[in-house]
Amino acid sequence: MNEKLSILIELQGIDFKIDNANKCIESINNEIDLLKNVIKDKRDNVENLKKEITKNNVSKKSKEMEVSAVEERIKKHNMELNSVKTNDAYKALVVEIENDKKLKTGIEDELLKMMEDDEKQAANINSIQLELSKSEKEFAGKKTSFENDLKKHREDIAGFEEERKVKLDKLPQGIASKYENIRKNKKGAAVVPIEKTNCGGCHRNLPIHIVDEVQKDKEIITCNYCLRILYQKKADPVAG
Repeated sequence: MNEKLSILIELQGIDFKIDNANKCIESINNEIDLLKNVIKDKRDNVENLKKEITKNNVSKKSKEMEVSAVEERIKKHNMELNSVKTNDAYKALVVEIENDKKLKTGIEDELLKMMEDDEKQAANINSIQLELSKSEKEFAGKKTSFENDLKKHREDIAGFEEERKVKLDKLPQGIASKYENIRKNKKGAAVVPIEKTNCGGCHRNLPIHIVDEVQKDKEIITCNYCLRILYQKKADPVAG
């Protein structure tokens, strides 16, 4: 295999390592973001529940004031019963007292419901806080491992980048540019083997003259369909 083609294949191997390291970094960052979002969502849930309880407390105060006002009216009407002079006036006061008692019972039922809701919200807060604590501990436990893995992959990439620069410098500018453009456009393999008479990239059947030129191994030959650089695999050694 001619030297330029060998360098291209080695260069592509380095680029595959860089791609793999970048995928690992992306995967780790995605996991970090996922854990952070879980923690944030739980914290937000706790804060929202606390706000609901605060809002409920304001409503309870208002309802309690309503109950006090109704009790004062009932007390006042009861006192007025002793001073009314007609049966109709007496009956009217009794009706008002009964209506106020019903109103008071309704408000007290609402207050009871609010208190029950507060208990449920408090229980929810405790449950979420336990989950939050668990998630925070999980993240704290993984954080060092994440940071070490990210550091390693970034150091690997830096080393691979140095290697690829050395390889690129050994290639003529035109071939280096061709490789970079193909890799960019194809988002993957730029140098592929011939598989029987097919391109190892697009898998289409190659013209005979293209296959012949690749087998001569003198020039850089590209697939006339996908424009990837082609090479001939070495034959496997025959077992003795």
